Amino acid sequence: MTNTPLRLTQVFAVLSAGLVAATALLHFVAPSLVNPTVWIRAVGVLVLSLLYLRWAARLRGGSRRVYRRLLWVSVAGSLGIAALALLPGTPYPAWVRVEQAVQGVVLLALAWVLTRPAVRAHLEPAR
Repeated sequence: MTNTPLRLTQVFAVLSAGLVAATALLHFVAPSLVNPTVWIRAVGVLVLSLLYLRWAARLRGGSRRVYRRLLWVSVAGSLGIAALALLPGTPYPAWVRVEQAVQGVVLLALAWVLTRPAVRAHLEPAR
C-alpha cells in the first residue's frame, strides 16, 4: 500500500499544531485576533489530527473499519471546513479561515487518495 495516506495525515497534524502555536503566539502579541472560539477550534482540530495519525497507522495494517472511518471523517471534515472558511458570519478571524482552508484541501486530498485502487486493494481479503 502507498504511504500517501499516512503522509497526508502527518501534514494535517503539523498544520493543526501550527494552528495551536499561532493561536498561542497571537494571544500574547495581538489578543484582539484571538477569541475563545478560536481556542476551542484550535484544540479540537489538534485532537482530531492525533486521531487521524492513529487511524492512518492502523490503516497500514489493513483495517477496513478504520479505512471507512478515515474516509468518512475526511469528507465530512472537508465539508465542515469549507463551511467555516467560506460562509459569512462565522466567529473566526481571516487568518483562521485561511489556515482552515489549507487543512480542508489536505483533507480533500486524503479522501481522494483513500479511494485509489492501491489503497483499496490493500484492504481486500486474500483470495
